[in-house]
Amino acid sequence: MSFNGSEKEFLMTLFLGQERIIEKELGLELESVQFEKHYQGLKIDMYAISSLGVEVFVENLLLKSNKTHQDKILKIIEMIESGIIVYIASAFHEEHVKELQNAVRKSGKPITLYFAELNPDITAPLQRLNHMHKLKVYENLNLLNIESPIRLLRKESIIQPIVAKIVEQQQQENLSDLEAMRKKENEFLLKSLRSRIKYFLPFHREKAHIQKLRIISFGAGRSDCNYYVSLSDRRNVAFVELRFSDYNRKIYESIKGKERIIQKRFDGAVRFKDNCISVTIKPSESIEDTVGKLVDIFEKMIIAFSNYTYYFYGDKKEMWQYHEQGI
Repeated sequence: MSFNGSEKEFLMTLFLGQERIIEKELGLELESVQFEKHYQGLKIDMYAISSLGVEVFVENLLLKSNKTHQDKILKIIEMIESGIIVYIASAFHEEHVKELQNAVRKSGKPITLYFAELNPDITAPLQRLNHMHKLKVYENLNLLNIESPIRLLRKESIIQPIVAKIVEQQQQENLSDLEAMRKKENEFLLKSLRSRIKYFLPFHREKAHIQKLRIISFGAGRSDCNYYVSLSDRRNVAFVELRFSDYNRKIYESIKGKERIIQKRFDGAVRFKDNCISVTIKPSESIEDTVGKLVDIFEKMIIAFSNYTYYFYGDKKEMWQYHEQGI
């Protein structure tokens, strides 16, 4: 299965962040790194806080600079009061560089703007990742660890001093006690999923408005095929579910045809109903216990069903041989 452009950019950004490539090349120390961060109506490829308490915004493009990304960088310059912006691309149009340089200068704000070029040798290992099973990609991200994956364009960059400060929580919200608790618990759930099931790439993307979410969703592979997880829904039930649209009912029925094998893996706890495969539990008094159980269930589902959710149809079934733990 081939990744589209946006997925490749996500993989590249994930690699740059987790291997601290940006920090090494630009001389930054980053904390609280987040991928696809929702920020004032924008989705930032990578967001972090520098060791000096300065916000850092990273935009990554595998192509030459274009209007879409240009407008996004201009919007970031407009909306922040100070910070560091890192724009990475395979190459830059001269007029795009000049426009962004002028925008920073005219703003009068303490903004540092870095331009960095991708090493063209990164294309080949990205293509290798392209042809791997989705559950095998994360463990092979080190293929991108070539010499100098990015190169700082020092002449084009605008590097200016930024007053060190402790950044307050972005867009400080007046959360109710319930929302504050839900936010804390959902953050713990997401952190646990990312730590335990690193190879499932959707977990690495940030979720918006988690203080309001009883149920968190993740793409399972194909369109209209999604996972849902809840620490406690309106029925006071915790669950992990894999839901299929009517369009994907054929996949659901094919999985259901192996119910005996599935129930054995899940100790008889799986329920099939209305294009939905679910496992429910009663929430524990301990959030750690509840999260631990949900993570166990989620991992079993991902291992069991990913061949179906990613590679069900005939032209993709050859990928099944690379993940033999599926049902």
